[in-house]
Amino acid sequence: MTSEPIKVEAEGWEFRLHPGKSKIGLVLVHEIFGLDEYIESVASLLAGDEISAAVVDLYRGRHASTLEEAFKIRASLKQQEVVGALRSGVQLLTDRIGEQAKVGSMGFCMGGGFALLGACNLPLAFCVDYYGMLENAEDVKGVKGPIQLILASEDPRVTPWAFQQLLPAATKYQKKIDLYLYPNAQHGFHRPNWQNHNAEAASDAWSKTMRFLADFK
Repeated sequence: MTSEPIKVEAEGWEFRLHPGKSKIGLVLVHEIFGLDEYIESVASLLAGDEISAAVVDLYRGRHASTLEEAFKIRASLKQQEVVGALRSGVQLLTDRIGEQAKVGSMGFCMGGGFALLGACNLPLAFCVDYYGMLENAEDVKGVKGPIQLILASEDPRVTPWAFQQLLPAATKYQKKIDLYLYPNAQHGFHRPNWQNHNAEAASDAWSKTMRFLADFK
């Protein structure tokens, strides 16, 4: 059983740190509604596998009750602000783990896109993106480590973007992408108690993510 998260403030951002025992750390970014029990449960699973997770609260304590409200809060975030928050999380984890730290980013939906944005702008060891997208796929030029990209076949927005824009850009700049496309799955399929949840796809995707992260231990 993992311990309770530790609340830490770094450079004006609040993080919930779930400590692990390995040299792997990741900044975990929440979905569009805000930091909630789901993303905390993901961090707890990671810590249970000895991976330190720093969950960043990009909404600074706010939580949207409707999708309309969520989009308004999301629109108020500037890219440089998000990158700054991830940079603070990376530094927090590096300081805690030590010089041997292998720190990356991870997120789902909006959080996946922001995790990828961080990887495009910071020297991260890796990035795990569950169905999240960038405003500009060309930004992938700045990625240093491998990306694991999890997609749903029935996602009408993110999946076409990934194949039509992200993958060509990754090919152009010779970036490594570990891609999995899940048939008969919809956007947000990993989230439990959600209308699009697909238990089989979620379980398989998580096992692949654990194998991907194990390469950095």
